[in-house]
Amino acid sequence: MAHSNPYVKICLLPDQKESRQTTVKRKTQQPEFEEQFVFHVPFQEAERRMLYLSVQDFDKFSRHCVIGQHTETLSGLNLIKGGHYWKPLLPTTQSFPGRGELLLSLNYLPSAGRLNCDVIKARQLLQTDIVAGSDPYVRTQLVIDEKVMKTKKTTTKKNTLDPVFNESFSFNVAPSSLKSVSVIASVWDYNSKGKDNFVGQVIMGKHLSGSSEVTHWTRMLESQRSPVAQWHTIKTREECDKVYASLKPNS
Repeated sequence: MAHSNPYVKICLLPDQKESRQTTVKRKTQQPEFEEQFVFHVPFQEAERRMLYLSVQDFDKFSRHCVIGQHTETLSGLNLIKGGHYWKPLLPTTQSFPGRGELLLSLNYLPSAGRLNCDVIKARQLLQTDIVAGSDPYVRTQLVIDEKVMKTKKTTTKKNTLDPVFNESFSFNVAPSSLKSVSVIASVWDYNSKGKDNFVGQVIMGKHLSGSSEVTHWTRMLESQRSPVAQWHTIKTREECDKVYASLKPNS
């Protein structure tokens, strides 16, 4: 841990999805954060919650390492008066939960030969920039067989790991070509001083990145003309390649 880049993830159990995260402190084992976070919870409910803190080591090129964690029952703390507390960190073998999730909506209009993809929002994205924070956007590509036919991009959302996009994209796809189509939704972190950072991706259609993507694409085909929305776990390129290889009929 000579070159740790620590930060802290915070949530009120059992709700793990509404989490908070401090900034990353570079190359230190004695970080000072001085940051405050607010959870809007009724007092009686707060006393039944548990505060969960996970100290993690930022790594731009791999999964973040969990240094230690602490869980505290809020009923044992003076929530009205407040205070400062030193608490021990317990070791854990748990790795960083992932690269986040992406909510997409699909529908296909066979009479118009049009495939619509709505990029709705993402949550708990993996932070890829240790200095500037995250400015995510989503790139949506239409692929027929192995050729990228069209690429469209959302606006960039500034300084957030839980961006809301609500943007729609349409692609011309003839019914006869639908079996050869893949849709790739990749999440990127905008970098004003260099190359944008790849966060992860979701692939649906002929090429698939997981069982959730299979389900979503099947539901879209069965519910033509009606939008079908679904959350997806964002994956690395390597994870997508492994899933697709395992799903091929001749594998």
